[in-house]
Amino acid sequence: MGNYKDEISQFIYEICYPEIWKKVSDYLSIHPSVLDLTYCRVKYPDSCVIIDMVPEFARNIRIDEDHLLFDVVVSGTFDLEENNEYRPNSAELMQWLSIPCDAVVTDSLKKLSTGDITLYIPGTKSLHTEQSASGNIVPVLFKRDLEKEATAFLEKYCPEALEKPMAVPIEEIAEAMQLHIIQGYRISADFSIFGEIFFVDGQEEVSDLFKVSKTSLEVSRGTILIDAYTFWERNLGCVKNTIAHEVYHWYKHRMYAAIKHILHGKEYVACRCPADLVYPKKEENWTDEQRMEWQANNMAPRILMPYQTFKTKVEELYRKYDYPDTILKEEALNHVAQDLANFYGVSRQSALIRMIETGYKEAASIYNYDQDTPIHRYIDLHDAFYEYRTNAKFRQLLNSGRFIYADGYFVINDEQFVSREDDGRYILTDYSWAHLDECTLQFSWQTITPEAATAHFPYELFHRKNENRKVSKFESDTNASVIDLSEELKEKRAEFEAQQLVKEATKPSKTCWKYITQILDAKKISKSHFCSATLLGEEVYRKAYSDIKTKPSLRTIVAIGRGLDLSIDTVEEMLRLAGHAFDDSLESQLLEFCITGLPGESVEEANDFLESYGVDPLGSKQLR
Repeated sequence: MGNYKDEISQFIYEICYPEIWKKVSDYLSIHPSVLDLTYCRVKYPDSCVIIDMVPEFARNIRIDEDHLLFDVVVSGTFDLEENNEYRPNSAELMQWLSIPCDAVVTDSLKKLSTGDITLYIPGTKSLHTEQSASGNIVPVLFKRDLEKEATAFLEKYCPEALEKPMAVPIEEIAEAMQLHIIQGYRISADFSIFGEIFFVDGQEEVSDLFKVSKTSLEVSRGTILIDAYTFWERNLGCVKNTIAHEVYHWYKHRMYAAIKHILHGKEYVACRCPADLVYPKKEENWTDEQRMEWQANNMAPRILMPYQTFKTKVEELYRKYDYPDTILKEEALNHVAQDLANFYGVSRQSALIRMIETGYKEAASIYNYDQDTPIHRYIDLHDAFYEYRTNAKFRQLLNSGRFIYADGYFVINDEQFVSREDDGRYILTDYSWAHLDECTLQFSWQTITPEAATAHFPYELFHRKNENRKVSKFESDTNASVIDLSEELKEKRAEFEAQQLVKEATKPSKTCWKYITQILDAKKISKSHFCSATLLGEEVYRKAYSDIKTKPSLRTIVAIGRGLDLSIDTVEEMLRLAGHAFDDSLESQLLEFCITGLPGESVEEANDFLESYGVDPLGSKQLR
């Protein structure tokens, strides 16, 4: 076997080469003028014979179920003859050609067709719009194209699901694709595999439901096995998701298995749907199998809950439960999530994730609290303050300014991960939503008693007074990679322009009032803007510019810091100049959290947070 750079090269050379030679030979015998004869002494060839031809590489690789489409670029030496009755002429010519091929592949190469052959011109762009594939016959699918890919699948197999909300009949789709679903057997002893699909005929060792006896099961190509525990240990939604997962493997990945089988004699019998799959980190290389699992995992819910009609259903349920206007938003979201799960026949968790993916970010507020997994990333604001107050390491990390609270997550404070809306609020970027594990802190759960909960949480948030309460717990070790990245980015990134100007203006000899005026000048804050943003009176503004000896209070400084959205470093410098500092009291830590935990929020919203703990609001409109 030769050394090939990828599977497509080996497939072309070992399997397709004789047929390609014949196709090119037949084509050039009829169309010799396709060659570039500019510098050839034979201008009007009557015949063309291939002397030698070597496949160089393949491009424009696409997969359409059993069709593998590609353009093979060959370098060839051709013998041209011109039958001139006065002076017969011949010449050898070396040229590169591009040959469009359509290979029908199942368990072997069934048919190879070629299109019009053209000269290969380096740098020419592909005119094909279909999804491309890698040299190893793995579809290339980007996150931005997932919805389009799901739409293309449904247009072919269930177009009505794109017209109105409906439960996608995935079992009927599988049947239409001539797939056979078998349930009732145990595939793995430890339930590590939900399901698998077979690409060739073969045998599979399975167990009965209670793992008492094993048997060798004859399976044909196109068989889907669903582990019996997928229903009993999970739910019907998990079964449907597993079927959709395996259906997509068949739709896009059976070509990969077929090529492996043809080239290596390996029985790539199945793509298995693992119960728990860990993807490589950003800097690590992905295997072909990991890429295909990622694709199937992401496509299954998009097939079961099509983007546009899913949003139509969500809006219908929002109206039903009066979500925009109700004060019981969490309760309404819970009803919406359950109704979606029932309607689409999926799990509640899957419905919540789909809501987040389709733009309903508020679903994140109940998603992490809706499952029994030990790790979560979304964290309620009051839950976050509990950990801030009781965990010194977490408090120190937030006070460093390296993380910012946005959309219910503590995300790395960098423009790659967080952006700012026109109203001043911070939101996660699209990249962050797709890579939460890379840029947000994770928390485990800890249980506290009702007595501890009522001591730390606002009374109205703790309804089940006789039960223990689960709260989030931060641990440095489990967040090491995210924390390291935040430190690296903090060292590299420049601060916001206004904050840079503030730092440049700082001198040790300045008074607090003078420092405040330099901030106002750097940010070009007018008196009216200052008063409306901080909820402080005009006399505070005038006193700052008068630089009188009386120093501002800690609460006044916090109102200025929150109202002008200043960093914790800037606020702490103001406090130092005024002779103040945050301490360990509840009120002081609440005020400090207003700076570190409520970025982009207004003083009014900070006051709502303070008042929920029984602390007086900021910005009394009087000089303090």
